Amino acid sequence: MKRVSILILILAITTLAVARDKKEKTKPGPYVFTTKASAQTLKALIVQESLKDGYALDPDSDHELQFRFSRPAQMPLYGQIFMASSACPGMPTKQVWSYTLAESNGVTKVTVQPAWDFPDDYCNLQTNPVPWSKPEEMLAFQAMLDKAPTAVAPAPTRTATAPTVAAAAAAPTPAPQVVTQDDAARRAQQHQACLDLSKNNPSITCK
Repeated sequence: MKRVSILILILAITTLAVARDKKEKTKPGPYVFTTKASAQTLKALIVQESLKDGYALDPDSDHELQFRFSRPAQMPLYGQIFMASSACPGMPTKQVWSYTLAESNGVTKVTVQPAWDFPDDYCNLQTNPVPWSKPEEMLAFQAMLDKAPTAVAPAPTRTATAPTVAAAAAAPTPAPQVVTQDDAARRAQQHQACLDLSKNNPSITCK
C-alpha cells in the first residue's frame, strides 16, 4: 500500500511538472499596452481598479509613474510544493502586479508584470515573474485603458467689450466674427466626436 502511495505521489509530481512546462510556453512578461490617455489619468484609474479588486498599493515601490500592488493569495500547487515555504510566520505568499507608465508624443505606454512574492526555505522573500495566462484579462485591461478620458482643448472664446459710438462706427461689421465663432465651435464638436470614436478604435488618429 505504501508503494502504491509513493507511485501516486511520483505520478502527481510528474504531471504537475509537465503542466508547468506547458504553461511556461505562454509568452512571458512584461506586457506592453498603449493608449492616448495621460499617464496621470491612467495611474488614477489603475489604482482605483486595483483597490476595488482587493489589492494593496506597495508604499515602498510607489513612485510617480512606477508602482505595484499585492494581495495574499495561494500559489498553484506546483509552487506550493517546490517553491514557497509554509514555515515562515508573517510572510504570506502574495500575488503581485507591477506597473510602469511612460508618456511621449500624446501616447502613454503601460508596462505590466505579474509575479508572485513568497518566502523560500530560508524565509527570504523571493519574487517570481509569471506569464499572464488569461488572454481575456489582457483584452479587458486594454479596453479599460482605451476608455480612459483624454484631455480635450477647449474651443477659443472671445471677450466682448462695449465699444464707444465712434469705435462702433469705425469697426467692421460683426458678421465675420460670428462666422469665426460658429466655425470654431463646429470644429471643436467634430474633434470631440473623433476622440469619442477613437477611444474604442486605437487606429484612429484625431488631428
